[in-house]
Amino acid sequence: GWSSYIMSKLPDCKWAQRNDKILFTINIPNLDPNKTTINVTETSFTFKSEDHELSLDFFGTVDPKQSSWKVGARDVAFVFMRKEVGDYWDTLHKGKKIHTLKVDWDKWKDEDEARDGDLDMSGFDKFDFGGAGAGGVDSDDED
Repeated sequence: GWSSYIMSKLPDCKWAQRNDKILFTINIPNLDPNKTTINVTETSFTFKSEDHELSLDFFGTVDPKQSSWKVGARDVAFVFMRKEVGDYWDTLHKGKKIHTLKVDWDKWKDEDEARDGDLDMSGFDKFDFGGAGAGGVDSDDED
């Protein structure tokens, strides 16, 4: 169909962080998960919906198996658990600047004021990638 010729837009998105996790929100209301493709690896995130497309090259590494997401009425929230607790990332995405990506000041906490338990994680689901990569990925790779 003609729709394949329409350029996918970058969605408005925002991020915040803790020393053990990355909080990422894509501002797309009423997303249809059945028409959305999401892939999370240790170093990247790709998102493709009917109208939007986004890919991130993470500044650090995350644990895809421990990460989760939640589709809401106004947006889609992601929590990427970091592989290692440590210093804050300098940036979320280390590739070309994404002009629609902003800091989520509502969720942002400075390193010295962040406390456990300040996030409501109810309703978040672990990513189910149909077992792709489960067990088949050698986690010792440090490239």
